[in-house]
Amino acid sequence: MLLKKELRRNALAKRRAMSHEQRDAESHCIAELLKDFELYKKASCVFCYVSLEDEVHTTEIMEQVLRDGKKLCIPYIAEPQSRIMTAARVRALSELTPGAFDILSVSEESYQEVSPQEIDFVVVPGTAFDRKGHRIGMGGGYYDIFLEKIPKAALVAVAYESQVLEEIKVMDHDIPVDYLLLHNGIIKCSE
Repeated sequence: MLLKKELRRNALAKRRAMSHEQRDAESHCIAELLKDFELYKKASCVFCYVSLEDEVHTTEIMEQVLRDGKKLCIPYIAEPQSRIMTAARVRALSELTPGAFDILSVSEESYQEVSPQEIDFVVVPGTAFDRKGHRIGMGGGYYDIFLEKIPKAALVAVAYESQVLEEIKVMDHDIPVDYLLLHNGIIKCSE
């Protein structure tokens, strides 16, 4: 377990060391790749994380989803200690407000849950990934619990080049992603 914590710490340090310009440039390239990605084009309901400052920026991705007329949903955490995350419908990014962990989300009043069965494309965050699709998150387990509920959705991680590691040791409950989108290409992950 210590190894995973160490990998997370190292990956976060690399991500945080990137310049704003580099993050912006790589994030833009990733958003451009995603909009032309065949699985995205076929999707009707997209679940996307709302990025923190040092993560791959997802604002451009979410704006594209709304422009394309697809249903957009984002993480919603009503009770952080429960480790339960649901999907909340978003109709406009302007309606987002600080939620759990100070991450932008919908307000309790405007919360409208989207059934996991509707979701066919997920933009997955993480601190580190390997080419087999294994990921290290922030350690809360929210995504592994949530992703179990949507086995038919395409799981697509977006990451900076510095977040890709040689190998990540996984546990039974860890759910791998299907694809890894980097600024310079798409990696199809396989066990």
